[in-house]
Amino acid sequence: MLGLVFLFAIVIILLSILKSAAGRSSSRDFRFARRSPFLRQDEIQLYERLRAALEDTHVFPQVAMSAFVQHRGKSQAARNLFAQKYVDYLVCERKTMRPLYVIELDGASHGSAKAQKRDKQKNDVLASAGIPIMRYTSKDVDLKTILSDYFSVVPPRPAEGVGPSAPDNERKLRAVRAPVA
Repeated sequence: MLGLVFLFAIVIILLSILKSAAGRSSSRDFRFARRSPFLRQDEIQLYERLRAALEDTHVFPQVAMSAFVQHRGKSQAARNLFAQKYVDYLVCERKTMRPLYVIELDGASHGSAKAQKRDKQKNDVLASAGIPIMRYTSKDVDLKTILSDYFSVVPPRPAEGVGPSAPDNERKLRAVRAPVA
């Protein structure tokens, strides 16, 4: 019996040593490599189209949702809905960096039931946060569609000198983008 207690004590001590050793690992204990490129070719092509079309905004690829979405409560389960998820592109207001909307490039892999469930979850979280999402099925989306989607989220502002103080015949709404800083 004494031998069994002694064996049990040794096992406990060894397990605690192993556990503490595992917790002391540093980045030097692992090998890392640069992921190059970090975007697929179709994502790079769409990124370049978005930059050209939305030149007065900032377009960021592969952004963690936790960088621009927050849960207002204390529920870890709610945070888990978006904490480890990324969006393909985040479009932000140039001067304030305020998120305007998200763009997702849905390839062939988005047809599975599992992917559709993930997409719905992402849609629901973004809708709850008040952030619109635009989904494209091709990198070849035309510039007209990109601009139409942009103006559906960011309505055109009245031009300077045009508005309620201007005479009726001069009142008109014109699409004016903020100057590039």
